[in-house]
Amino acid sequence: MKEANNITGSGVSLSGTPLPSLDGKTFYIKTFGCQMNVHDSERMAGLLSEEGARPVSEPGMADIILVNTCTIRDKADQKALSDLGRIRQVRKDGPDSVLAVTGCMAQREGGEIFRLVPDVDLILGPSQIRNLIPLLGKVSRDHQRVDGTLWPSPDMTTPPALRPPGITAFVTIQEGCDKSCAYCVVPSTRGAERSRPARDIFQEAEELVTLGYREITLLGQNVNGYGHKGDASGASFPELLLWLSEISGLHRIRFTTSHPNDMSDDLIEVMASSAKVMPHLHLPVQSGSDRILEKMQRGYTLETYRRWVTKVRANISGVALTTDLIVGFCTETEEDFRQTMEAVEEFCFDGAFSFIYSPRPSTPAHAWTDTPSREVSVERLERLQKLVEKQAEARNGKLVGQEVEILVEKWDEETSTAIGRTPQFQTVRAHVDAPSAPPLPGDLVPVRITQASRTGLRGRLSPNV
Repeated sequence: MKEANNITGSGVSLSGTPLPSLDGKTFYIKTFGCQMNVHDSERMAGLLSEEGARPVSEPGMADIILVNTCTIRDKADQKALSDLGRIRQVRKDGPDSVLAVTGCMAQREGGEIFRLVPDVDLILGPSQIRNLIPLLGKVSRDHQRVDGTLWPSPDMTTPPALRPPGITAFVTIQEGCDKSCAYCVVPSTRGAERSRPARDIFQEAEELVTLGYREITLLGQNVNGYGHKGDASGASFPELLLWLSEISGLHRIRFTTSHPNDMSDDLIEVMASSAKVMPHLHLPVQSGSDRILEKMQRGYTLETYRRWVTKVRANISGVALTTDLIVGFCTETEEDFRQTMEAVEEFCFDGAFSFIYSPRPSTPAHAWTDTPSREVSVERLERLQKLVEKQAEARNGKLVGQEVEILVEKWDEETSTAIGRTPQFQTVRAHVDAPSAPPLPGDLVPVRITQASRTGLRGRLSPNV
């Protein structure tokens, strides 16, 4: 029987822990939350598959069930708990059945999860993913519940990932955040900022290309802060982008998420000059009110944000700018919200994720009680989203009659339709008239846009593509 490597934490060691035999076992993973959670699930699936387990499509078919949670808002917690309630009803009986809660809610709640959901056998936070297999062994051997958050794994060792078939893939380059925004749980759930060595990222990207992937999305809570900590990264973020651009067969590079305080002229120059780095920047502004930005502890003013937006649009041809917005934050007045609406009007974002502020435990803002009423916040969110949708529809409408290039992600044989995305990340469904040789996933093809809505585009490919 294999044994775990020397993994320690909180004075407890997993050194020598027998690893369970998973040959013939099945697993099911339900994922909530952001792209990093999606990739974390891919990595956990990779670890399980390496040990002989195979994925199944329903929790009732699985020996091992992982619910990978998000805790950025209370609604995310409630969704996960509701799903756990359903899973409890269908999970297999028997001593070898394991129900695990992973992700950011698991990290934040720790052993409290066992009280909330008594059937849970294992708790695992984002930084303990590589401990998954030995901790499963501990659950099976000791026949008791295990709080895996007691075994932190702070290094950036990246487990193998079991990715879905396709031509796009996520690559984690950085984890954690040091910004300490007043409302955000990321520092307490994902830890301090740390960057993967550039050589490891480059090697993973090369391997993905050999497997047929043609686009990678670099992930991190603060990707443009990559390498700032003086760690083993060996490169700045702009340098990393340039190195990855040299990989033959890699068509496109994307990244998310960036922080305004870590924007740089070097990053803008790379985005402007590299044909492989896509002209799409997700740069959260959160509010248009300087007073609210200060209370949020964002560390910049709207004027600072405006200067970066001006530079980005002046230097990067055809760039798409998307953002995050929070309404109903503590003490937000109608005047503060008006300033946010004015900022959205001014910047005319290509898209925005907008939410009502959700107080989170362990954050400074959690103790503040002076938030607008739920009714006021809902009304403000509706006004904001209508504006964002109007801008998106107008933006997409301008593309009708224009030719764009898409990276084909899927070919629908029944409808002779290629589905892909523009460099700016807009989804396009492109019909091909009587294709002699239909475009394949991974191909870059020109499309003439014929219809547009706020959510996507439709077009036609030339018959001889």
